[in-house]
Amino acid sequence: MKNYSAKIAFACAIVVVALLSRWAYPRLYSIAMSDATGTSPIASSSIPQFVLPALSLVNVGGSATSSPAAPAQSGSASAGAIAGGSPVAAATDTIYVAPLGPVANSSFTHVGSVPPPDVAVREALIADLSTGAVMMGKDSASRWPLASLTKLMTATLVFDNLNLSEKVTITPAEFDAYPEEKQLRVGDIYTVEDLLHFLLMPSSNVAAEALAATYGRSQFIAAMNARAAAWGMTHTHYVDPSGLAEGDQSTPEDLILLMQKISADYPQLLAITRTPVTTVTELNSGTTVTVRSINQFAGEQDFLGGKTGYTDQADGNLLSIFSDNGHPVLVVIFGTTDWSRFITMEQLYHWFTANFTS
Repeated sequence: MKNYSAKIAFACAIVVVALLSRWAYPRLYSIAMSDATGTSPIASSSIPQFVLPALSLVNVGGSATSSPAAPAQSGSASAGAIAGGSPVAAATDTIYVAPLGPVANSSFTHVGSVPPPDVAVREALIADLSTGAVMMGKDSASRWPLASLTKLMTATLVFDNLNLSEKVTITPAEFDAYPEEKQLRVGDIYTVEDLLHFLLMPSSNVAAEALAATYGRSQFIAAMNARAAAWGMTHTHYVDPSGLAEGDQSTPEDLILLMQKISADYPQLLAITRTPVTTVTELNSGTTVTVRSINQFAGEQDFLGGKTGYTDQADGNLLSIFSDNGHPVLVVIFGTTDWSRFITMEQLYHWFTANFTS
């Protein structure tokens, strides 16, 4: 009888532990995310959400708690150093929103007083791409690791300096930084144009290295930084062509300048980024290869182009250009979770369309 009772007690204990684990796990995970990103968790749906604590809105509809302010300047706070000693700004809780009424230097008017949604982002920006006017920003002048958003600059250098019909052979050296590559293989031969599709759709790091090596890797990276400086991207720095390095950094505001140039001078690259699927030819074997985009917005009617990015250091980054009544709107988010970045961007863009009109 004692053994039977002990068995029942042991089984009940297992059930209790299991139930407590199911309750505690998402909360413990949220706390871990809070430690990593400076955010606090809050349950807002069936999917765990991690949101900023007590967001204070500046200059929203004339009901600000303080005088109107622009986003904080880069380098105003530091959470430590990265490769090369470049600072990463500490996150703040302040969100800048353009005041009610016509937005200066923009075709948009702020008509709604609803504050932006509470979303788990380290930095964010919504801007009129045509003019550069910022309509919402959080730490938008602070540097953050770019991850694969780096590949946008890489693509512009490739487009200008390599012959699109040139054949490129994939070598073992291209796998040094990212041996996990699944689609490209050593010995494969593709044209530069086809490698651009690998670069911008599934975001191939091997394609980035192969294209840079065709030009000359060190010279290519130098050219990336020279171009950033020439385009006024004063808080941007590149150390590799793929974005795997933590030293690849920029700010959401610098990315306005980059995307203005790409939108004006490289529409072919934007067209690739909004393509959901295409086929290319591996020239060594003559095999037709399907290339699929990892961007969930690719193929949507109002999506004009953009890029995904993720590394352990950057977390989830996402840059998108949407068409709002024919006007291009740039939305950038840095430092959110990989699985939630598309949901987060949709929330921010839907808030924008509900509170701004053109």
